[in-house]
Amino acid sequence: MAGPTTDIEIMANAAVLLGKNAFATIEDSDEFAVSLQKVYDMLVPSELSKNQWKFSKKYVQLSQSSSDPDFAEFSTAYDLPADFLSAVRVYPNVHYQIFGKQIYTAGKGTLKMEYNYQVPVTFWSPAFKEFMVYSLASQVASAVTEDARVIQLMMQERHRVYAQAMWVDAQNAPNVAFQHRPWIDARKFGAYGNTRN
Repeated sequence: MAGPTTDIEIMANAAVLLGKNAFATIEDSDEFAVSLQKVYDMLVPSELSKNQWKFSKKYVQLSQSSSDPDFAEFSTAYDLPADFLSAVRVYPNVHYQIFGKQIYTAGKGTLKMEYNYQVPVTFWSPAFKEFMVYSLASQVASAVTEDARVIQLMMQERHRVYAQAMWVDAQNAPNVAFQHRPWIDARKFGAYGNTRN
């Protein structure tokens, strides 16, 4: 894969965009690099969880919790994976709600989940790497410069490369037709559940 291959390289590239010196380690750098790392550590999980990036997904069978919930319609609790960032879907397709580090459902039995996790930089697409460089630069630009043009440019580039990263990522899976479509069926047959011809 092209581009940066480590967290440090992503941060160093963002620093260069803002007119700062590149660095190879945080320990041997200045206070700016230390501050940049703090913003970066907050930004990465946030950006990975905002979209269903194909490169940051996992599919696992969840472990049922030792204690079941007694809340509303929920009767079973499952523990979320330790590296969970955001849910994509569950199988079977059941009603669920996430509370803290558990997911509650009304069903019993095996529950599998597709979810986003914090995948290492080496698994990121080149377009997402570029997006993260500009995203980090735009986050800290106002702390580095008072030049409104530089700040605006970083934000514009962030939006541009985000669109590109989304487009590239969307090419990694075909469109999937709706499996359950009660509103479409209701229009077709006149009422939900009505199977008249």
